[in-house]
Amino acid sequence: MSFDTLGLSAELLRAVSEQGYSEPTPVQRKAIPIILEGKDVMAGAQTGTGKTAGFTLPLLQRLSRNPIPGGRRPVRALVLTPTRELAAQVGASVASYGRYLPLRSAVIFGGVKINP
Repeated sequence: MSFDTLGLSAELLRAVSEQGYSEPTPVQRKAIPIILEGKDVMAGAQTGTGKTAGFTLPLLQRLSRNPIPGGRRPVRALVLTPTRELAAQVGASVASYGRYLPLRSAVIFGGVKINP
């Protein structure tokens, strides 16, 4: 199975390909179609199994399908992580996968200095 079969946009497929990925992992194969339908998913898997792409790719797809008209820029998605390092990792993934989409993102965290 390839990413092409999951229903992702050409822009997302291009970004995924540029990251060097050609086939989705098991967690991605299961989660992406369900999230694209607008349903919730709770998934657990080991580190390095593609969980971040498993939720960011369909999230970006859904956001890009329904653009906000005019100059408004409301918050449309919020991803919470337990650590600033994971927040930075998720932010980098969103930026990388969403590079060809007309979307904006930001990473916000607090509690500690970034350069102690």
